[in-house]
Amino acid sequence: MPATAELIGATVALAGLGILTLFSVRSITRRRPPAGERRARDVIG
Repeated sequence: MPATAELIGATVALAGLGILTLFSVRSITRRRPPAGERRARDVIG
């Protein structure tokens, strides 16, 4: 029984880390404008 609980705990921990990583990557990519837009602004402005 303790081995099963340990396995469940490890699975939950890995799932939590995966979710945190996913949200982190999504927020980083949302903040940063695409390279094409950056260059166009530099040329125009």
